[in-house]
Amino acid sequence: LNALQVARNFRPPPKPTPMPSPVPTENPTEAMPTTGFPTTLDPPTDPPTFTASPTTFQGRAPDEVVSAAMKRLSRSEVRFTELVLRSDHPSGESWPSYLYTFRGFLLALEKMTSGVGPGEKNFFYVGDGYPPDSVDYGLVNIAAFVAQGIVESIKYDACDENNWDTIDFRYPISNSCGQGGQSYQDDVCREEIEKGMECEVDPNMEIYGVTHSRTLGAPPPMYCGDRSVGFWDHTTGLEEHALPTKNRRGRSDIKGCCWWGRGVLQVRGVCAYGKLNHWLGAKAARDGRPSIYPDIDFCKNPGAICSDKRSNELRWVTGMFHWVQTVQRSREHDYFPTLKRFVENDKYATDPSFIDMLNTMLGGREDEVSNRTKAFYDALRAFNLIKVETNTTETPTITYCGLGWNDGSRCTPCETNMDCTGLELCYSDMKVCTMTNPPSAMPVYIPTENDNVVGGNTTDNSTGTLNVTADVPLAMTMSYASANYCGETWGDAAENCATACPSGTNLECAPGHFCFGDISTCTNDNNGY
Repeated sequence: LNALQVARNFRPPPKPTPMPSPVPTENPTEAMPTTGFPTTLDPPTDPPTFTASPTTFQGRAPDEVVSAAMKRLSRSEVRFTELVLRSDHPSGESWPSYLYTFRGFLLALEKMTSGVGPGEKNFFYVGDGYPPDSVDYGLVNIAAFVAQGIVESIKYDACDENNWDTIDFRYPISNSCGQGGQSYQDDVCREEIEKGMECEVDPNMEIYGVTHSRTLGAPPPMYCGDRSVGFWDHTTGLEEHALPTKNRRGRSDIKGCCWWGRGVLQVRGVCAYGKLNHWLGAKAARDGRPSIYPDIDFCKNPGAICSDKRSNELRWVTGMFHWVQTVQRSREHDYFPTLKRFVENDKYATDPSFIDMLNTMLGGREDEVSNRTKAFYDALRAFNLIKVETNTTETPTITYCGLGWNDGSRCTPCETNMDCTGLELCYSDMKVCTMTNPPSAMPVYIPTENDNVVGGNTTDNSTGTLNVTADVPLAMTMSYASANYCGETWGDAAENCATACPSGTNLECAPGHFCFGDISTCTNDNNGY
């Protein structure tokens, strides 16, 4: 057996393979072609076309894209404010929002798209510049974001979360710890790359909210501190603390409960505030990374969103950052692919695919879904992606730049004051800019002794036509019926007739004086026209 084992283990190697013969092989035979004509290849296909679509890349948008987006948005200011930024008033009417303004929105968008920025892959999407008209993709993203903002806060004109969850017809003060069965201070970060980012809960922290619901009998703003609390009695309008009252999660104290919702998207929970601090606040600055708000520690002062002197933009910035984190970077829904198809389909008013996906993604009650849908389409109308439907036959409002409503020297079309230059403002109903004759050569009536004056109009006896003279400024025609003069008050202007202001603006008056109209006490001899 040992011999067999040795023979198997130490058997000789196989013989080497013999070298190939150095004699060359015979020449290959030439076979006859099987077809009558040589086969022709198909011409090469055209280069693949580039599809203009947004990507999930969340880096900084090119400067020209940000500039184009800002320009489009600025032109939509009036429509955006009137159609979208509206809140429910206690009277039952819809009023322009007091907290959420267009200016604050633009300031926030600029910070979230350029400059120091919100950190890598956290930029708010406004387009990627491929091609240049990709701004339309960004506008749809903005419309979706604002639509959710309507549902969360703009509709109620609230920055701090409203106390809305009742237990036995009572509003527990401990709702600041969480409503709807939630516990905001237990909402830690669970994603692997985010673990440890949540804020540390300080049981001694005391913060008082700024806003609350404006409905009759609504509870006051939320607050937190180291104590037990009762409930808000909406019938008496008083807090009752005789007996501690539990919220839906069983809490009857407000120790460390400072993490309620704030801002346009109601950012809530220790994880969300921790990520704000990590990317936008003091934590980023301490780590040596760029920070938009290096002086704000969102873990030590989460209430800064509503109480800081920059809250007009903070309300928007924190919401945009939350939108990037939860929507733009979502792995559970095809957000960007659906947005891409929606824009390329170019049927904004009739294609429900994108808003249906968004409603599925964000959820909510039936009324919230309805409000979100309406706000989304209103925003598309504000951006002129959907033409505003109207059955009116009235002449549309005419808006042009000028030094006054009757200044027709340039007649530059405008939608907001930002479209005008220098001292000009955007004036509505400037019919002077649509008249046939140039504004600098408007006709003026010159009555003579041969004219009949009827109702202020003059006609020539021989021809029955109006007497006109050219090269007379429009302001002169206006002064024939009324006069404008400068003064500290209307009475001062009427009494002194010191300086005329034909354009109807304060630009022609001395400092401290204003232009007043309908002054009939000053004669044409000293009116300066």
